[in-house]
Amino acid sequence: MSVKKLLVLTAASLAAIGATAAMAGGPDHMAMPSEPAFQNSIYLDGHVGYTQSNWTDFNSNNLMGARVTSSFAPTKNGKGGVTGGLDLGYNITQHIAAEAGWFYIPQVKGAGTSNPISTVAAQSGTTTAKVSSWFAYMAAKLSVPVMENFDLFGKIGVAYRGLTYSPAVPANIPGNITGNGHYWSPVFGTGLQYTFAEAWMLGAQYMYLPGNAATNNGNAAFGAPNAAPEINMYTAFLGYKFNV
Repeated sequence: MSVKKLLVLTAASLAAIGATAAMAGGPDHMAMPSEPAFQNSIYLDGHVGYTQSNWTDFNSNNLMGARVTSSFAPTKNGKGGVTGGLDLGYNITQHIAAEAGWFYIPQVKGAGTSNPISTVAAQSGTTTAKVSSWFAYMAAKLSVPVMENFDLFGKIGVAYRGLTYSPAVPANIPGNITGNGHYWSPVFGTGLQYTFAEAWMLGAQYMYLPGNAATNNGNAAFGAPNAAPEINMYTAFLGYKFNV
């Protein structure tokens, strides 16, 4: 993750917390929104939206990516596509929750570039390959109220991303690419949430998952399939919480 993006997320979180503190500062300030009596709860959210992930210009994977450095160049979802996912969380306090989630990343389809890459023979334009991807995560979630039933939140945690390679014809996969890829990374999120009818939640969320440029040690000469571009995900969600 770039330092710039990390600073932006950090600044946004601190600004939200600072604004909340100011509203509660005394008679000369706006009063903090009143909060209902707290009850521990479990919540489930369903997400749908758009994932931005730039395989078209990605240089590190070598199997799928930029035309001059890859065996296959994206022909579908090269810059992103429709996404969806779920998260399940437990509200520990009024403002802190522990959460786990899973998201589908749009499948990228590509055609051969006719370029020999390292020790891999050129793949003709009539051959095809696909990269399917997903990630699962665990995170801490901090929420701050801005008005009645309306909260801002931030998330920070760790994620595992899986990459599956599935050519139309098995022989299309270069011989020294064996198996599929994966990597671990931090994950960051922020968003807003509105609670209605006591238990329903409607909101919007942004999540950032850093990319990976590391090679697979088993295929170091080629570059290997653990590498993938960063993810910027924008979703809307609907959720429901169950008191426990």
